[in-house]
Amino acid sequence: MIAALRQPAGLAIAGHPAAQLLAAGSSGPSPLWYATRATGVMALVLLTITVALGISGVSRLESRHWPRVVTAGLHRNISLLVVAFVVVHVLTTVLDSFVSIGIVSVFVPFTSGYRTFWLGLGAIAFDLILAIVLTSLLRTRLSYRAWRAVHLLAYASWPVALWHGLGTGTDSKLPWLLAIDAACVLVVVGALLWRLRLAAPAAWRTAALAATVIVPMATIVFVIAGPLRAGWAARAGTPVALLGGSSALRPSQETDAATPAGWASFTGSAAVTTAAGSGREAITIRATTAGRDPRALTVVLHGTRDGTGIDMSDGSVRVAPLAGGAAWTGPVTSLDGSALTAALHGPGDAAEQARLSLAVHGGRATGRVLLRPETSR
Repeated sequence: MIAALRQPAGLAIAGHPAAQLLAAGSSGPSPLWYATRATGVMALVLLTITVALGISGVSRLESRHWPRVVTAGLHRNISLLVVAFVVVHVLTTVLDSFVSIGIVSVFVPFTSGYRTFWLGLGAIAFDLILAIVLTSLLRTRLSYRAWRAVHLLAYASWPVALWHGLGTGTDSKLPWLLAIDAACVLVVVGALLWRLRLAAPAAWRTAALAATVIVPMATIVFVIAGPLRAGWAARAGTPVALLGGSSALRPSQETDAATPAGWASFTGSAAVTTAAGSGREAITIRATTAGRDPRALTVVLHGTRDGTGIDMSDGSVRVAPLAGGAAWTGPVTSLDGSALTAALHGPGDAAEQARLSLAVHGGRATGRVLLRPETSR
């Protein structure tokens, strides 16, 4: 779940060019968000193993030290793990409040407002896996031909799931995840080539040869033209509310004008830090508002660097009185040019909307902020 925001190339914070930013999330990715990503990756890896075992022909993978019953049991148990990880992946996606993905969108493809096409592929893959599970439970009531025809859907679910992850995943362009995706493709291609060495009908051979060429090439072209290119978040169908209408956190002329009534100007510092080994970066703005009721303002945006800047995955705003008292915190909900909006929560169930206009020059941040109750929106 990412939303891109582009900055001018000349803007630098703490020595790092900040060319692309995102507005979304909270003070840090929620556990549900991490669970969604982790279970999605694991489900793809396990599905790859299941499909590879099925293509290879589990009945042929046996030896004196590795009997057929062991291979068949391995295939069955990994398949059950796939279902378990997919179910958790779906549940965490629906429960995560970062974006609104309803239960209907889980089963009905292309009905979600968030990355409609790519999330729709996930729904298709989920439906195919459900069909396999249901027919397996009803195996004794179905003919072998009917059961076998549905079981072959596992092969179709694999490329659909692969492209779903590449198109929807927030980490699609990270080298380690691209390496996992490439390994999954190689495993399935290797299984197809292994099967081609065995006796098989001519039609099956033709289809297998076509798949070993078309699927990898189409995936490579898609990754290069899609997730690896800047601005993929917008082109993938991220809602404007998460994306931001313009694409620049640029010095705002408005911040130099007289501060309107209700707004409080602020000045502070901006810095970029990088987490060792993960590639994730954090842009942190710390400032103090002017006026009779000064407040400490902290804006944090997290993300990963691509070839042109930073694709952000989440953001947060914190406002606290300098004289002491409860702090108001909440996630960034939109980022449009130099304008940022956040939904803040304070003591009890109190809620406010924070609107900020930012200007960053090197390590210095200036701007103004407006706080107002949510009910007045």
